[in-house]
Amino acid sequence: MQLYDQLPEEVFRNRQPKQWERDPWVKGNASRVCEQTLERGVADPRQVEKIIQRGGDRGVFAVLRGIDWALAHVNPFSPVFEYGKLARLATRYAKTGRLNDGPATEGALLPRCAYPGRPRGTSSKAFYFGLHRVTPESWAKIRHERVQNRHDPYFKPDHQVLVGCAPLLESFADVQLEILDRDGEQVFSLKPIDSEVLRDRISSVIRRLDDSGARIGIMPEGTLTDDLLAYWGKAARKSAGRSNRLRWLLVGSGPLGADDPPPNRAVLLDRQTGNILLAQDKLAGFTLTPEQTRDWNLPDQLDNNPAAEYLAQGWVITVLESSLGRLAVLICEDLNQSVGWERELIACGISHLLIPIFSKPIMRYRWEQIASERQVDNMGAWLVIANSLVVKKAMEAMEEGKHHEDLHTCLITGPGDPERSSYEHDLQFGVAEAGDELGQRMLDGVPALPAIHAGVVHDEWFGEGRPTATL
Repeated sequence: MQLYDQLPEEVFRNRQPKQWERDPWVKGNASRVCEQTLERGVADPRQVEKIIQRGGDRGVFAVLRGIDWALAHVNPFSPVFEYGKLARLATRYAKTGRLNDGPATEGALLPRCAYPGRPRGTSSKAFYFGLHRVTPESWAKIRHERVQNRHDPYFKPDHQVLVGCAPLLESFADVQLEILDRDGEQVFSLKPIDSEVLRDRISSVIRRLDDSGARIGIMPEGTLTDDLLAYWGKAARKSAGRSNRLRWLLVGSGPLGADDPPPNRAVLLDRQTGNILLAQDKLAGFTLTPEQTRDWNLPDQLDNNPAAEYLAQGWVITVLESSLGRLAVLICEDLNQSVGWERELIACGISHLLIPIFSKPIMRYRWEQIASERQVDNMGAWLVIANSLVVKKAMEAMEEGKHHEDLHTCLITGPGDPERSSYEHDLQFGVAEAGDELGQRMLDGVPALPAIHAGVVHDEWFGEGRPTATL
């Protein structure tokens, strides 16, 4: 971490490392550092000092490459067969989700589990290495947590994972959208109406997820209250069995707790126990305009002024370390307003983003696709966006049942080219017609659940000279 910070960004802007990675002197010294580290479990300080004295910045790069190659053996997202003398680092990561000793170093060192989904060729510093050096400044904005072993389904690197996105909310009969006056301004609040119909629908969603073979279930924004969250936990535990493949449930978001204003909080549950694995408050409130209330056929109309979302805004992002990858949750407008979180999540190497939304139907080439493709390009992450049917049904009622083909309830986006030689995106648009149905895409002419891939790292992403990550 110290050497990484010591190596100037300027040398990468000038593309010098492009020459260094082909330099026999760099390759040879990097290989020797790697071998020494694997044999002894530490880099030899005298060897490191000698290389840096002779090579300057080029020497620092050579040492970093060698250490990076060695630590590939304790990256759980690559094909590793033997830890050797580095087993203590593998143990540290399993316990803490970090490779570095927290009290001894500031910031974090994390194994890579994703790579930007654009063609390789950039000379940015971070992209030469299979590790993420997260600075103290970026780390301060992250709440980093490691999923406990008993809650981790142990996804295998790069394996396909089926996801089920249920709209849950069908119409404005399921939600309470209020226009309020607070501090002399118009605001709006959104929450579900807790009813037997909705609770029966929740139980039905869990059954359908079990029957479908989905490993992860995702509900949209506006689906939670404290009582409904408790019901989700109870229903998940009650129906759990050893044969169930479903393990994680993002049960949507809503106003939780007794604060005024409340947060708009999303919650990820372990299906087997009902325990909360991750909670995330919405970072960026949405502003509702009079035009939208008319276009969406909302039951409560605004005057001539917009209304801000009535919520206590979140300010940190929870990042969950797991066998799936490095997971975070955003809520609707958060995806659109990326300034407050983008740099930190890129620095951490996020591999998966789950995003509940409350919006008009998802359509091709609209904001959901544009925003998700941007994050695939920036991070190489998989994004799952789940929407309800509420606005769609309201718009159809206004248009007297007019049917539109290109209206979807979920969108899954990920890297489309494992080799990173193109800008290809894997786009999966899913459709559900009822609140307890799961959004399905067409796969070879047959309806099927969309799928993401578990985190992975490939040696070929990091340029020339990197040895295969096996002992």
